[in-house]
Order: sequence, then structure tokens, then C-alpha cells
Amino acid sequence: MRESGAVANLPDTFDSARVDEAWQRFVAGQAVDASAVRAPILDSWQRCRQAGVDPARVCPPCIGDASAVAALRQTNRELLTAADHTWALLSPTLGASEVVFVVADARGVVIDVQGNAALVAAAAARGTAPGFDWREAVSGTNALGTAAVLGHPVIVHSTEHYCATGKVWDCAAAPVRRLSDGTLLGIVDITSMGGLSDHHSLALAVTAAHQVEHTLHAQELARTLRLLQWYRTPDMPWQHRPSLLLDGKGGVITANDTAQAVCDALPAHFELRDGLPVVPSDAAVTIMATAPFRTGSEPVADGVPQWHGGVVTIAANAAHASRGDDVERPARRFHPAFHAIATQDPHLFDLMGRAERMARANAPVLLHGETGTGKELFARAIHLCSSVSAGPFIAVNCGTLTKELAASELLGYEAGAFTGASPKGRIGKFELANGGTLFLDEIGELPLDVQVHLLRVLQDQIIVRVGGNVERTVRVRIITATHRDLEQEIDAGRFRADLYFRLKVFALSLPSLRDHRGDIGLLTERFLQHLQGVYGLGIKTASAELVEALTQYDWPGNVRELLGLVESMYILSEGPRLTARDLPEEFLRKRRDPPPALAPAADERTQILAAIAEDGHNMSLAARRLGMSRSTLYRKLALYGIDARGRP
Repeated sequence: MRESGAVANLPDTFDSARVDEAWQRFVAGQAVDASAVRAPILDSWQRCRQAGVDPARVCPPCIGDASAVAALRQTNRELLTAADHTWALLSPTLGASEVVFVVADARGVVIDVQGNAALVAAAAARGTAPGFDWREAVSGTNALGTAAVLGHPVIVHSTEHYCATGKVWDCAAAPVRRLSDGTLLGIVDITSMGGLSDHHSLALAVTAAHQVEHTLHAQELARTLRLLQWYRTPDMPWQHRPSLLLDGKGGVITANDTAQAVCDALPAHFELRDGLPVVPSDAAVTIMATAPFRTGSEPVADGVPQWHGGVVTIAANAAHASRGDDVERPARRFHPAFHAIATQDPHLFDLMGRAERMARANAPVLLHGETGTGKELFARAIHLCSSVSAGPFIAVNCGTLTKELAASELLGYEAGAFTGASPKGRIGKFELANGGTLFLDEIGELPLDVQVHLLRVLQDQIIVRVGGNVERTVRVRIITATHRDLEQEIDAGRFRADLYFRLKVFALSLPSLRDHRGDIGLLTERFLQHLQGVYGLGIKTASAELVEALTQYDWPGNVRELLGLVESMYILSEGPRLTARDLPEEFLRKRRDPPPALAPAADERTQILAAIAEDGHNMSLAARRLGMSRSTLYRKLALYGIDARGRP
């Protein structure tokens, strides 16, 4: 990101006597022949005069005592490390020559000098040593300060310096920038008392600056990789909370999906104050907790570890709890957590309002609806606008839990609790969700034996790990979901009545997609926008003809089935506009020959047999039709004496 014309300040020849005469006239307030002095130098002299710089200054000022210099070097430690690497490459050639390698911060204050020991000592005697301020507005025209002002490489010969202190040196300097965004990080300089070859010395300074930049960039990439690996470590407390990963400067590297649901526009940068990230009081989010990245070897300032990147968990700022562009929601506005639910349906608006009110108390919520109706979206929204929003959101599909493993999965287990157990034991989902929300999906599939454990946790907020006897207190909000009629399950002896009534303090029944078909067009467009970000195949929209065709279908798989269809069409279509011609043959076949609805009075065994026969003994399709997981279907087959091929 260097400016073009970086060597435009180079003359063909340098006439020291003529420049010195021009300087004498300039500081005396007399007219100067512009042809006697290079334009960048004359411009710099004029800036120095306007800044009130004393041309008789014999030494630049120092920024403070040894502790101030040490603090300056600590602040610029990454630049120093990269510059040390560059000097290691240059020293075999320049170490014995009559030059010193000077490193300054972005202002032009020296932070390091390398080179021949005698020359380094001579440079220090004239103010070229760590802590000395060579800013142009303080110490006059010089390569370090003037390069910082101009933002590009510059060479300044002896008599071209504005102050007397620099007139024994020839200096060539080049800026060091962050490659990712062009931010000025520092200046590197080649200084000599024996005269410099214009083109060669400036080329050397530019090469050194490039080397420092690439070393810094490699360090930044390595740090980012370490941060990402740390951020994605399993079972870290922020994994299931709205969290963002920040770099050492407070810039946002990435954010999880839960954070994306908190507000429409996440910050791109956090200010660092006293070594920790902060946001303004009018920001869209509030920081709930910070987790700095530590390796155990970070330097400290004043006894306080410095910020080297880390995680912040967030919540929506109450002042930003409404969405300014929310044209979909008539009359009232909802917490940003509900923005993931795309709808224009009045009934769903009412359910969202009720869910938001339910979130005020940490009592259990039972969500009922067909598979694919968005029960987990509602559960996440309730969590995110509740008092435990900064805590984790842990989702468990009870349909995947076998009777043998369900208790250990939910409660955890001690070392050696059973054959095959981890020798270190394992934390359960309840402990993992402590301080947040545990979402138990397909609660109707939970084995009866485990339902007893769940009831105790709900009543006492105490868990005991499998194979242990230590009671552990947990504070967890429970949200459950099912597609089953749990009262019928109670009558059939498959679900405990006492657990049902404990889970059903609050209840919401979510409508199937066929009950709010007017949202199909809105959902389709929302999915297409999302898929553009996932696959990067360009912007694609849905035609009115396609939306009409989708609206006429009954969607037994509800919103999840619609998403799968739209995803397939987005990937396979060639044009930017999807039409009915892009519909897959399988979908068209189901529209032409819709399966007969199962008799509502049929018992479960009859329903299962009918579904298997209807779907050609494809167990995955049959499970989807029945609204259960495939593992649950196989369990039902064994229960009702049906073989693995679906034959009674």
C-alpha cells in the first residue's frame, strides 16, 4: 500500500555547498533559489518554520527517563522483533560498514539502533538512540520525521537537515506499514557519516522496510491461527454463547452464529482501554465477559498483562433492541433475537410476542410443532432475550440418546463409571449449560428411566454424575420441544405425567408451514440471501411463478424441507432468477401424486407400516414422514415386532 512516486525526491547530483548556502538564506528569512534545493526538502523547511522549530537545535529531545523508553519499546515490541530479524539478514553485509540501522515508531521517535558499535555510540551522542524524538515538527527536516510526514521513502543529506544536530548525517528512511490495511507502524532508516549513494541507500531502506512488513504479516497470520484454534477448542465456555474473537488490536476476527443473532450489525472493532476491550455506551452490544488469550509468556506493563487477543461474550444493548429497517413487523417491534424468524404472519407475530414475554422468567418452556417448524429458532430466541443470554445455549436431540448413554450424556460421568468411559470422566450437558439454557429437542423420545433424573434436576437444580456421589448445583433454564402429543404418550405409558407438567409451565404450539403459506416467498428470498454468503455463486432471486408453485405444496417437512429445496435450486440453477423450470423432478412428482394422508385415528404401528409402504421401504423418508429420527423409527420397529425391512 505504498504511495507511487516513492523515489521522486531523488536528485541526479547533490551540491552540498549550494544547499548549505540556501539553508543559511532560508533561516535568515531571505529569498531562496528554488533550483538550489529539492522540492521535498524546501517544503519540509517551510513546515519546520511554521512549527517554530529552532534551526540551531544541537540535539533532539528525549521522551523521558529509562522507564518511559522501556514502555515505548514494549508498546512497539512486535516492530522491534521484526526489525531484529531484518537486521540479522543485513548485518553480514552492513555490520562492519559505516552505517547504522535505525528503527523508529510511526511518529519518528527512535526505538532501536543497530550497527558498528563505535558508530552506534557516535549516533547516540548526537541523539540517535532509543527515546529521542526525531519528529519533523520537533527536530526539523530529517529522514525519519519527514518520511513519517510524507508517508513515503525519503533521503535527507547532511546540509539538507533543518537543524544543526543532523548536518553530519546522510539518512535514507522508508515507512513500515501493516500489509492488511496500510496502517503506518514505524520507520526504518539507514544512516551514515560517510555519505550515501542516493539510489542504492534508498533502495536498501525500502527493501529493509518491505522485509519488516512481511515479517510482521507472518507474525500476525501465525497469531490469528493460534487465536482461531484456541477459540474453536471444544467445550470452551463461550462456544454456546454469543461471542466474538478479537485480535491484539481489538479488531474482530470472527463471530459465532449465536452472536450474529444478537443484533443486525456486530462491531468490526473494539477500543482497548486498560488492556481490555470496551464499546461505547451507545453501541448495539454490551460486553458481558472477556477471556484474554494467554500463553504464559506474554510481557506485562506495570504488572498488568497486555491484551494479545481474546474472546468477548456479548448481549444486545437495550437501546438497540429494535430494528430500524424492520418493515416485516407491523405495529410492534421484537428483540433482535427474533430477527432470524422470517414471517409476515399475524399468528406467528403473536407467538413471538408471547415467547418474548416468557423469556422474562426462567421457568421451563415446552415447544410443540411438526418437525422443521422452527422450534430451535424459537428456543434460541427465548434464550437470547432472557436474563441468561450471556450464558451458554446447549442443544441436545433426545432422539439420538440410547437408554444406556442418555444419563451419562445429560448428567456426565466419573472416571471408570462404565466400560469404555473416559479415564478422566466427562462433564454432562447440564453442567455445560450451567448459567444458560439447555434445549432438549424431541423430549418425547427420552427413555423413561432418564426422565426420572431430569425431573429431579428440574425440582432441585442438583445433578450427580453417573458413577459418582457428589452433588453439584446447576442453574439451568430448560426449554423442550416435541412433535408428539405428550398427553397421548402419558396415556400410553411412555412419558411421565409429573415431568410433563413440570416442563409445561409455558407452552407454545408452532404452526406448520402450510398454515402460513404467505411466508413462503419471504422465506425463499431469505434463504437465497443466506446461500449467497455460503456458496458465493452470486445473487439469485425467485420468480413469482416459482413462489406460486411452492405455495401450492403442503410441505410435510415444513421450513427445513423448503430450505433443502431452495439450496438445491440455488446450486444447480444457471441463471440469476429461479423459475418453476428449476424445480427438481422429485418435487414435481410429489406435487403430481401427493401421498394420501394417514388416518388420524390409526394407531402408531399402523402409521409406521403405512409410512414405510408409501415411501418404498426407504427408512429415512419414512422417518421424516412420521416426524421422528431414524434411530427412533428403528426402536419403534423393534417395539412393534416389525423387521428391519418394514415387514410385520
